Amino acid sequence: MNSLEETVKQTIKTFEDNKIKEMFQFEKNKLYAYLEEIKDSLIKHKAFIAGGTITSLLNGSDINDLDIYFRNEESLIDFLKEHWKDDNSYVTGLTKKSVLMISGKEPKIRNVQLIHFKYFNTPDEIFETFDFTACMGAYDFSTEQFVLHQQFLKHNSQRILKFNKNTAFPIVSLLRVQKYNGKGYTISKPEFIRIALKCMELDIKTVEDLKDHLGGMYGINYDKIIDFEEGEEFSLDKVIDKIADIALDEDYFKEPISVKYEDLDDIIDTVKKRPIHILTLRDKYFRVTNDNQLKSISTKAAFSKDIDADKYFENKRFYKWVEKDGYGKYRSHYDGDFKYEDGRVSTALGDKLFFNEKQNITYSTYWNKGVLIEVSTKPVDFIDKSSEHIYLKSCTVIREVPKTEWKQWVNEGEDDHESVFDWT
Repeated sequence: MNSLEETVKQTIKTFEDNKIKEMFQFEKNKLYAYLEEIKDSLIKHKAFIAGGTITSLLNGSDINDLDIYFRNEESLIDFLKEHWKDDNSYVTGLTKKSVLMISGKEPKIRNVQLIHFKYFNTPDEIFETFDFTACMGAYDFSTEQFVLHQQFLKHNSQRILKFNKNTAFPIVSLLRVQKYNGKGYTISKPEFIRIALKCMELDIKTVEDLKDHLGGMYGINYDKIIDFEEGEEFSLDKVIDKIADIALDEDYFKEPISVKYEDLDDIIDTVKKRPIHILTLRDKYFRVTNDNQLKSISTKAAFSKDIDADKYFENKRFYKWVEKDGYGKYRSHYDGDFKYEDGRVSTALGDKLFFNEKQNITYSTYWNKGVLIEVSTKPVDFIDKSSEHIYLKSCTVIREVPKTEWKQWVNEGEDDHESVFDWT
């Protein structure tokens, strides 16, 4: 292709892109008005919205929910963190495929699904996992443009379903046929057979395999009802019998209960697909969070992973505000006669010594009074953990933390404090 042909081709493409922008400007404005405060986050993380939202926008229908796709895991997690403390957003569901979030407040509540079973660089990659061409529409926040499959508009105007054999969850597609029928779409017998044949290719040998393909469907969660007793041998024939009794289950006619997730670490661990790390101390369980804090828990999760306590405490540090006298000795604020010395073991005269983890130094009773010391301890000397304090029987002073260093911790928000301190 010579330079003239290339120029003509590029000119035509630019013209077409501009026409598309003009054509869908109304829908873009409508989408942004619907998104409100989460719009800027989606642009920042170059996310995609794809599927039913786009179909509804272009059909002139009401938007029921948002399916948001990300380019990478980090972007999804950052999005979650940004909205975690937002009073208008909270997580209500968590599966291997997605995080379900409620955003907004009455009368404008948005149901948001953050997809994490896979990450995508282009809308076409997303379309490859979709089941029907009628839902292969996307909005790319990196370019702020709609991207449509070449058959998207045609098949929506004809109200027909054409199946994509590369879809990730074909059993879901069978269930979605009924949903689309209710919206006036039809599917031919050959297309329906294609879905059935694709389902026959699935290698489902365990309950977990089945749940991966059934979890989080519209309405009732089939994966919670089709369950096997401990030791019961799995077979699809048994599953078929269990499905026959679904309508007899007391939960069949109940609306799904909305649960508010309180622990961001649980969500992030699920997104990262990693086990929860557990430390057992004095017959109590402590979860090691993503930022290395200890969190008391009542029971161990089935997917937890035990940590060696001795190895963990080799590098774990705790902190305490103390007075520093004219001789360079560290004295307790509570008891001026109790001393801490570099490199030496200090043992509680009473029941325990009080410390904080790095993230909670501003919650100390003596916050920013005197100097901050860093200590280590052994598992045998660890007593307990409250929401903000660590209780130890004894400790060894490692060092005095420089003021510039702990100021940086606080201003970087590592202590999970809501405010940022002004040191000027």
